[in-house]
Amino acid sequence: MAGIQEKLVLGDKITVHTVRGRDDTVIGRLSDGRVVLFDQKSTFFNLLAPGQSVECHVIFIKENYVIVNPISEPVIVDPTSEPEEIEIVHLPEVEVDDIVEDLEKLIEKVSGNAQVIPKALLRIIQLDQLIIKILKGEA
Repeated sequence: MAGIQEKLVLGDKITVHTVRGRDDTVIGRLSDGRVVLFDQKSTFFNLLAPGQSVECHVIFIKENYVIVNPISEPVIVDPTSEPEEIEIVHLPEVEVDDIVEDLEKLIEKVSGNAQVIPKALLRIIQLDQLIIKILKGEA
């Protein structure tokens, strides 16, 4: 590695400058030397070409590379300009304990069809929390 690894966490929003990779693929590089790969399922993947800049969310992190999901259309970068420092935006973690507690109380108060939506919301929150744990490697 070329220096200290950047502190990235899943969900971080970063700007990636694209370059040509092996076999004419499009990749990016972090300032610490790690390769940035782009999620091929992204709606913006086919628009990527070397010499562009694109906003992305980090979706997978390994020692030597990261995978990002482009979230906007790429823009052409002036080749004569100096490369910018990559800005990392940490998304705040959301505390859901109060929401879960309120939904559980609501489910107890109502009956029949009135329970359907609170139960569905509770299940969605539980699945969301499980996905976050899996992505962070905690599950």
